Amino acid sequence: MQTSKKCLKLFSHSHAQTAAHTLHCQIPGVAPRGVGGRIADDIAARHQTASFSLAGKATWSGGFDTNTEIVHPTRGAVRYSRYAKVKETVLNITSQQYGGVFCEEYAKLFQEAVDSSEHLGTLLDKVKLKTESSWKPLTDLSSQLYQVARLIQSRVKRSAERDFFFVQIGGFDTHKVMKDTLDILFADMNDSIEKFVAEMKAQNVFDSVVMATESDFGRTLDKNGNQGTDHGWGGNQFVLGGSINGKNIFNEFLSSYLPGTEQDAGRGRVIPQYPWESMMVPIAEWMGIADASTVFPNLKYFNRSSHIINNLFKPRA
Repeated sequence: MQTSKKCLKLFSHSHAQTAAHTLHCQIPGVAPRGVGGRIADDIAARHQTASFSLAGKATWSGGFDTNTEIVHPTRGAVRYSRYAKVKETVLNITSQQYGGVFCEEYAKLFQEAVDSSEHLGTLLDKVKLKTESSWKPLTDLSSQLYQVARLIQSRVKRSAERDFFFVQIGGFDTHKVMKDTLDILFADMNDSIEKFVAEMKAQNVFDSVVMATESDFGRTLDKNGNQGTDHGWGGNQFVLGGSINGKNIFNEFLSSYLPGTEQDAGRGRVIPQYPWESMMVPIAEWMGIADASTVFPNLKYFNRSSHIINNLFKPRA
């Protein structure tokens, strides 16, 4: 096994979030692009591919060649309400040849954004979910998943073959009253995901959908003086979908949490035994990437048989 540099600033939310988005934590910032975007870059050579963010501009969604379509969690594809009146002006501005590369790029991106929002908005205007009557989003997460469900419902009109979606829920920095906070957050997640899964099953696409969670880092296992927890490292995540080998705990679980083990860094800070690649590599391969090593630069530092989940999905029929 080769030796790699440590990730940058292991107790910093911003650095750890960027690391989770890029899965190339040794390089600062977003230069490596998002891992979702890099997977999309690879797959786009063989399939019609799109990447969406329901949480604003997100590093995870964007690749070197894959642009992120930003969809508002409550308004959907945001369109310029007076576009019909200024369409000719926009076309005139964006069709000009400018003397500077920045002006040329801005005009190009401006036109692409307008075209994309108009096209997507027109499609989404006609979408009605199978579970529309029973799903009235009340939270930010539920609203984001509602829009994802609408985008998936529009897949045929979009000629979609592979889609990527980024949604986000915050509030887990529980330095105070952790239990009360988690009760609210977990109830939201449970209700939102339950409604999303019901819609996917109603659309008969649940076997083609995978949802995976990621976070910046875990928490200490012991509490602080404010009935909360502090920054840690390792934690637990879940993956769900119709093709997942469900009802399984993948990788080791209980031994990682025992005091005095090699994974105990003190105060219940767990040193992770497994990387994000553990679940993201099999997901990417299930989606159809050609070579995982070109998408996951740190894959070479892990043992494929022991660090990467090899039975995450059910055998294909």
